[in-house]
Amino acid sequence: MAELITTHLEDVSRELWQVLGQYESWKSDPAKCEDIQRRLSHFNESHSADLKHINDVIKALSRGFYLIKSGAEWDEPAVGHISTDKPNSTHKARGAQWRLVIVWSGFEIVIKTLLLKTGTGGLGPDDFSKITQKSGLNSYKSLPSPNKELKKLSRWLDQSQEGREVLDFLSAIKGDANIIQHWIINGQPVSTWVDAAKLAKALRNATAHGALSASKVKQWGLQQPLLTLSDNLGEIVLASMHKLI
Repeated sequence: MAELITTHLEDVSRELWQVLGQYESWKSDPAKCEDIQRRLSHFNESHSADLKHINDVIKALSRGFYLIKSGAEWDEPAVGHISTDKPNSTHKARGAQWRLVIVWSGFEIVIKTLLLKTGTGGLGPDDFSKITQKSGLNSYKSLPSPNKELKKLSRWLDQSQEGREVLDFLSAIKGDANIIQHWIINGQPVSTWVDAAKLAKALRNATAHGALSASKVKQWGLQQPLLTLSDNLGEIVLASMHKLI
């Protein structure tokens, strides 16, 4: 899937620049600025045709887009091994975590830019709903919950009163806690794009804040879901870029 996402990102990048105009042509063409503003208004009607605004939007989209592309192109991610050594399973688990962190960073920049979400706050469920609705995505392919038969995971769940130990271990609160409760503790699959984005955010936060270790990723069977969620974020951005084009 990652290879397919990368190919699609490259194709969309070429198409997008054909639409936006090569060599910053919009800077000397008010009609081009108005065309770009019209396209952006699909996501938020408050987007302006002002040259500074258009410049800022294009710079942000480019920055976010290429962060996502960098993550998608990270084939067989691994972190922590010496470059001359073959990465072990822990290195690969950590790589899956940090691939998601990179892709999330780009995703957040792109979506906040399109939705014209200002301020220091991050993306939330309402933003995920807006972007998935406006991007015209196909039905989401369900992401199964982690296998509760895994010895190390079942032990945590058995010991955890209503999942409290798991949530405390991951420092999960509010929306992050709700989606982790649904997916890991209650064993329910993620079945919508909105919930996929919520879960990606929760696992990204647990990784970036140092709560989720590579060993737990292995023990709880999270490596493949982390890779899948990275791809899901790329798919949402691809769909939004197609709408912009």
